[in-house]
Order: sequence, then C-alpha cells, then structure tokens
Amino acid sequence: MVTESVNLPCDTSPPQRLDLVLVGRREAGRDYVRLVLDAPTAWESLPGQFLNILCESDPRAATLSERRPLHWEEGGEWPIATGLELGRRKWPFVRRPLSVSRVLRDGARVRLEVLVRRVGSGTRFLASRPVGVPVDVVGPLGNHFTPPDDDRLCILVGGGCGMAPIFGLADWLTASGLQCALVLGAPTLDEVPAVFRSAPAAAGDAAAPCESILDPDLGQVETILSTDDGSAGFHGTAIEAARRRLQDVGDDRPVALYGCGPERMMRALARLAERRGAPCQVSLECFMGCGIGVCLSCAAKVRDPASQAGWTYRMTCQEGPVVDARDVVWA
Repeated sequence: MVTESVNLPCDTSPPQRLDLVLVGRREAGRDYVRLVLDAPTAWESLPGQFLNILCESDPRAATLSERRPLHWEEGGEWPIATGLELGRRKWPFVRRPLSVSRVLRDGARVRLEVLVRRVGSGTRFLASRPVGVPVDVVGPLGNHFTPPDDDRLCILVGGGCGMAPIFGLADWLTASGLQCALVLGAPTLDEVPAVFRSAPAAAGDAAAPCESILDPDLGQVETILSTDDGSAGFHGTAIEAARRRLQDVGDDRPVALYGCGPERMMRALARLAERRGAPCQVSLECFMGCGIGVCLSCAAKVRDPASQAGWTYRMTCQEGPVVDARDVVWA
C-alpha cells in the first residue's frame, strides 16, 4: 500500500489546461533538449509532479520536427490532420507526460524547465519547437516527493530521463536546509543531459564529486557522475556509485534515498535501501495516455494487505508517480 508520507497534501496549483509560451530552449547532451516555459505567477508545483503536453497534429507544424514534407499539398502523405492512420504514418495524438524538472522564480516571473529526450515523433516534435510558440499543457499532475522529518543525508539517484525531477528535487531539499548528494548515471558521457565546462575526468571506483557541470547549475550540491563505460566519473552504474557513496558515509549516518529512472535501476535502488534500512521514494516511469486516471494505461502493481492477492493496481498518474519503494511489486 502506498504510504501516507508520499501523498501528503500541499499547496500546489490545481491541474488545468494552459498555453505556456516557450521562452527558451537549450541543448543538453546528445539526445536531450531543455525547454523553458513561461508559467502563471500563481503557479505552484513540487518535485515529482508532471505536465501532460500536447503533440501538435497539424502536419504543417509537424514538418519542422520530421524534417520532410508531410502535407499532401507539399508532397507529403497527409490529406488532413486527424491524428489517425494516414498513409504509412500515424501522428501522435496522445499527450506526452514530462516531469517539471525545475521551477525557476525571479520576482513575479515563474519559469518551468522541462527535459525532453528525442525518442519518437512526439518528443522530436516537442524538442523542435521554436522559441515564442505556445505549448499546450495540462498540469501540474500527480503527487510529489516529500522531505525527511530530520536532517539526514539525502542521496538522489537519477538515470536517463529520470534525471529531470531529480534536479528540481535537489533544489528543493537544499533550499530546505538539507544536505544532498546527487548521483547521475548514464551509459556514456554524451548520454548525460548536461553541459560541461570541460570533459569530466574518469574517477575509476571513487564516488568523487564532479565539478565541471555547467548546465544545469546545481550550485553547491555534491554531484557524482557515473558512466557504465567508465569514460567519465565513477566507472559503473548509478546504483553502484550510490552504494560506494553510502560506504563512504558509514553505517552511523542516517540517510534517505530518492530515485527516478528505468525500472531495473529503481528496483536495484529499492534493494539497496532495504539493505541499508533507509527510507526510499521513487518516481515511476511508465506510458500514460490521459494523465487523469481514465485510460488505465499507467497501472502499477503495488502491495495491498487488504487484497486477497496481497497486491493491487494503482494509477501512476493519480496515485503516483512518487511511491514508497517498499510498496512496489517489482517485476
């Protein structure tokens, strides 16, 4: 059963559909782009919450991201934009759920950062949006991470697209006066969604801080980089780097673990937390259609003592994406 601590009420904005103007876009690694959206002054969201973003079905607008004519008048294969099968193509009409990576405030101005990885036609379209266009979003959606009740060390682990909410979580926890160690993992250096002042050095089996990250600006947060091939930072996975950091901390220091990334990585983080006897919150990644609990495509298996089977399904979009790692029935 999902623990109450992960679902505490908070003063966040109610979900709503908004047209947010894209005011900035920055390349962030080989496959990533960081989008900056202008949000209403009253916007309130917390790390872990997400936006459901529309992928435009107008073929003329989509031509830019596909880098080829799409509309039939321009030599393409779409007679009209219906979002259904048209010729050999199917343009995505389902919104894409993307974490609010960071909330940036400057006086009355509020900006939202969203990290987009170019994977399919939908995310390629979003990543190609020019500055100045409106972006159709629904949000904020889902629940959020919660801080520990004491001053224990918070170790945050992010892998791939899962690094997005971890950046904002680091901002939030450090602003609350908590000490954080951020562990970022990727197969190779060019798959890390960050810009570096200089190429990070390989650190072998040492979980050493990486001080060459330029964007995102993480301030004084201790950041440990890990790569599977050992080309930069710790040689190994993010979980192995987190395990080494825990060894450096020692058994006497209370810690709390947080994570977002591929399921295999989250399962390993849950086991690491169990062995350590530490609380662990994870943000689940899964396919979502509607984002409001109607389509049932984001069902996740969680423990439920009240169920005869001992488990039940919960909708990640409404009762997640953040859950206590102990409650997940991992595959």
